[in-house]
Amino acid sequence: MFSGSIVALVTPFSQGKVDEKALQDLVSWQISQGTQGIVACGSTGEGALLAKEERDRVISLVVEATNKRVPVIVGCGAPSTQEVVQMAQDAKRFGADAILVVTPYYVKPSQQGLYQHFLSVHNSTDLPIIIYNNPGRANVEISVDLLLQLATLTNVIGIKDSTNDISRPALMRSRLLKPFSLLCGDDPFTSAYLGQGGDGCISITANVAPKLCQELMVAWKNNDRPSFNLLTQKLIQLHLSMVAETNPCPVKYAVSVHGKIKNELRLPLLPVTSATEEKVKSAMKNAGIL
Repeated sequence: MFSGSIVALVTPFSQGKVDEKALQDLVSWQISQGTQGIVACGSTGEGALLAKEERDRVISLVVEATNKRVPVIVGCGAPSTQEVVQMAQDAKRFGADAILVVTPYYVKPSQQGLYQHFLSVHNSTDLPIIIYNNPGRANVEISVDLLLQLATLTNVIGIKDSTNDISRPALMRSRLLKPFSLLCGDDPFTSAYLGQGGDGCISITANVAPKLCQELMVAWKNNDRPSFNLLTQKLIQLHLSMVAETNPCPVKYAVSVHGKIKNELRLPLLPVTSATEEKVKSAMKNAGIL
């Protein structure tokens, strides 16, 4: 099972190209800070804005830098099922340990269409699959009933749930018939999600505060409620600043403040405004990381 603090890693760019050294340095830093898994080519990693050759290279670099110390999970998502099947097979070929498969966006499939989509991906690879429910970006939501149906598939082993409905983890956990990773997909809800049966978070904030995010998970696991509550309060403003504008614009700025990457994004994404820069810096100071 996947659990704890898993970073949805940014993809650093320099003059329009993937900054390969910065990418591998980020992976090594994340692992040294206690991060328990790396997601490459997700939405925070601008995966939809990478050319196929760039995706392949990013996966290879992350797998190489990780060197089996933590699992590498590759984001796979597109409106076309056939395209996602190819992404899954490429992830396997380049050494990924699992794939994170988001619901098809733009086309608005039915629940049965979603099931057939994930079934096709499942049947195309033997990699573990984490379902990604993100109705805010994809405009379709995986119902609890559909998730339970998908969980009967052998290689479907978890869900990244980007939701503000905190009843969902309890509803899923109470009805699941096998070990299954319930991972929060929105940092501000992580503590509540854990309390309702969650196992961890695939985190934006972990890009800039990996040690604090992992300490939160350790405090929960150890039933250290005073530390857990303190860390929840310490992180909340930072969490909110990371979504003050479209992800990953604020978090790339935050990581650039640490000097680890350039504050460079792919169009149509733009750097954050000066007002958001101040909000991010203030939140970093409040969290004690600046």
